[in-house]
Amino acid sequence: VLCHSIAGGTGSGLGSYLLERLNDRFPKKIIQTYSVFPSQHEASDTVVQPYNSLLALKRLTLNADAVVVLDNTALNRIATERLHLTTPTFAQVNSLVSTVMAASTSTLRYPGYMNNDLVGLIASLV
Repeated sequence: VLCHSIAGGTGSGLGSYLLERLNDRFPKKIIQTYSVFPSQHEASDTVVQPYNSLLALKRLTLNADAVVVLDNTALNRIATERLHLTTPTFAQVNSLVSTVMAASTSTLRYPGYMNNDLVGLIASLV
């Protein structure tokens, strides 16, 4: 499981490199990523954000078996509208991301007969 950003330099560059290295080193293991995509409506402080996103997306399609897309705009909207936070901090938005990660992998951590491994979880999504 890899958690990274798509738009940032470290998240997209180093995260994509780690993803590629993991896939090369462990080709038979299933790799799932939680990828935070950039906001489309706000101006970015990074000029190369579209290029970072495009290059990271290329590596995601080649090396990841399952990608959970987390939209930055939706995360901020949930924090403001549902949680009633006027200006959500990074810690509060990261808490939302960790909640999504915990909820989507809970069947892997607790015993049961359904979706007890990542293969079964991904197979039901296809």
